[in-house]
Formats: sequence, C-alpha cells, structure tokens
Amino acid sequence: VSYVWGSRRVPNPVHPSISMSDRTLRTFAAVARSFPGKPIWIDAFCVPVERMAKRATLESLGFIFSRAEAVVVVLSPESIAAIEYMRVFMATKPRPLVVPDTPLAALDADEWIRSVWTYQETANSQVSWFISEAREGAAALAFRDEHALNFVGAYMNQWEEMPDKPVMGMRHIYPYADNFQELLLDLQLRAYTYRSALQIMYGMNRRASADPANQFYSMIGALTQNPSSRATKPTIELLAERFMELCEEKGDYSFIFCAAPRDTQPGLRWRPIPCMFPIILAGHVSEGEGLPGKRVNGGVLLSNVLVLSVAREDHCSTVLPSKLKTYIRDRWLAMAAPHHGISTDGPDETLAQTVYECLKRSIFSGEGGWYTSELGVFYPQNALSGDGEVTLCVVLEISWRFGAPALASFTDREGERRYVPGILVGWIRD
Repeated sequence: VSYVWGSRRVPNPVHPSISMSDRTLRTFAAVARSFPGKPIWIDAFCVPVERMAKRATLESLGFIFSRAEAVVVVLSPESIAAIEYMRVFMATKPRPLVVPDTPLAALDADEWIRSVWTYQETANSQVSWFISEAREGAAALAFRDEHALNFVGAYMNQWEEMPDKPVMGMRHIYPYADNFQELLLDLQLRAYTYRSALQIMYGMNRRASADPANQFYSMIGALTQNPSSRATKPTIELLAERFMELCEEKGDYSFIFCAAPRDTQPGLRWRPIPCMFPIILAGHVSEGEGLPGKRVNGGVLLSNVLVLSVAREDHCSTVLPSKLKTYIRDRWLAMAAPHHGISTDGPDETLAQTVYECLKRSIFSGEGGWYTSELGVFYPQNALSGDGEVTLCVVLEISWRFGAPALASFTDREGERRYVPGILVGWIRD
C-alpha cells in the first residue's frame, strides 16, 4: 500500500510502542474493500520498530514493493473524483470546448502526488492501482495506471491547448499535477533495469519531504530491487555516495548529469560531490538503460557516447555550420519555440541565442553561454575556463526532450583537468 501519513497520529494496535497515522486504518480498510482476500503490506504494521532494522527496511522498499502482486495507491477522495471527472470528460461526445481547472487543482493539492516516497513505491510495481480512502457512502472507484494515463494525459494536453492558457502552463500553474502525469509515464517502463539514474533523479524533481534523507531512500529504492543491510544512521552525504555507488555497480553513470559541483580529488573530478543533486534541466527524461561505463585507474571509461571537439573561440559565436543552422531553424526551434512561446522570426545569427532562451524557459540552470561544433551547440552548466580544446562526451542512450546530456572535459588555467555537464542541441541520432 502506498499512501501518505499526514500530521495526525493515533495509537498503533500492532506496535503499541509507536504511533501511526490517523489515515492508516482508513487506508487499510479501503484496500481490503477494493481487493478482498488479498494479503496486504502496509508500513505502519510491517516496518520493524527496532532502529537498525527499520533503517535497513527503508532502504529496501524498492525490493519490497517490486515483490508485490500490485501496489495500491490511496489518494484523497477529491483526487479520485478528479480522475473520474477526466475519464468522463474525455469520453463525452461532442467534447466541451472549455476544459475546467478544478480537477487539475485537486490533483495538484494531493499530498501523495507531492511526496518523495511515492516515486519509488510505484516505479517498482508490477501493477499500480489508484483508489481513495474509505469514506462512508463513497463510491468504490479503482483506476489501473495505464488506463489512468490515457485520459489524465489527454485531459492535460487538451487543457494546455486552450487559447487562454500560458505556454507550459501545466508545469508552472499545476506542477504537481504535471508530476503525476510524468509518474504515470514512468510506470510504463517498470523494469528497473531500464530506468536510468538520470530519470530517477528527475523523477524526484518538485517532490516534497520533511526529511531530505527520504529523497535518497526513494531514489535508492527506485534504482535497485535488492534488499539493504545498511544499519548505521546515514548523513545526506553518505546517502548520496551510496546512490552513486549503486549506480556504478549497475554500470550506469548518468548520475554525473546533475548540477552539483565536481569532486576535487585526482581521478574523481568528473564525479559530483555527494549532495542533494540539483537538476540541470527540468523535464521528462527518455527511457533507456543510462550511460554505460566502468571505473578504471585514474577515472572512468564511458561507453555508447559520441566524442566531439569544440573550440573555445566559438564561445557564444553567432556563426553556425550550415547543416546545424538548418537543423536548429527548421526542426529544433519549429518544435521547441512554440512550446515556449518564443518567436523564431530573428536572423540566423540569433539562432543559438534563441535556443538558449528556450532552454532557460525549460528551467535550464546553465549560465555558461554556448559552444559550437559541427554536430551541435553545447550549453554548459558553467563557462569553460582556460585555453585549448574542449572534448565533449555526448550520451546516445538517453536524452531530455530538447537535447542530449553532454560532459565537457578541458584543462583550466591552472593546468587541472576539469569536467562540466550540459546539454547538446544537435542531430546526433540521425
């Protein structure tokens, strides 16, 4: 069972030494009513009380939820009513021209949708169902994830297409409802072996938690289905390190594409420092197995990457190669600019700047301008200091909607090897 506790506590009938959420019994009753005769795993009754065993269990939730026949998500009655409204609305013929905001506001306010725990609890599921708490006289509605995605996604798309809605209105006005749609998309992958570390990190974006450690417990649970035996009280740094270690054991190095500062130790300068891992670019990450690689003496050897060179003298250059200029003008901006409400009427000399403006509206955190190559324009997290050539490693297996993750390698003014992540806008997959 996946649900949120809220703030109110009551005595726990299974573990008298601790309290539980006042929602637990209502939640348990709702699941038992909707799935009669099924054994139920619910945290308040099933997580051990002893401190070390409890911590190990919290790191093993991916393992626990992956073994369930189904994960039942218990939303608020208002959210279930909103999903049912969307289902009926999309089935209505002829469909109304005005798409109401009310169901979107209900989803956006739901505590379950806002929680960091929910991503890993559902991402590892074999099947997910959405129901509401048991309420006297309330209809028992249950929605399977793939069916919910069909009409929730269609409803949100139609809402965004209304002429009075701002560009990217769902992300800015109802960010948590937008998160819910992203989660439903991620559920279609399910097999954790095909979920990249980058996708997991971005799945945590805009999710709330009273304890920052919970974000890493959820990320670890989404990354691996192996049970944990860790028993010491972890810091954020230790949990971040554990997440990166698990990524490396899995052979996926896509975690390097976060906005965190890089390690200063020789041989580890490509690696983020252990921290909360801020994102570079908001938005959905494509499915894929991540960035294959392995640790070697003095660094890491990456696979399935395209290696390019960019010249420092091309920093913020307005001159683009002919083929790249055509691609950006006729394909990239034709797709991205209307999505962001940006005009494409400017001269060719402003194409790279216009792309930069589109990326910033996608909540791109980079402040390093751009560098050009034959195959794309690289927008780094920070400016690339120093002299000489810059080498780019561009990921081929996963991407953001508007570009590919890329890592710049260069020598700074002190003669030290440095690495800066960013995004490459180009036609590398053609």
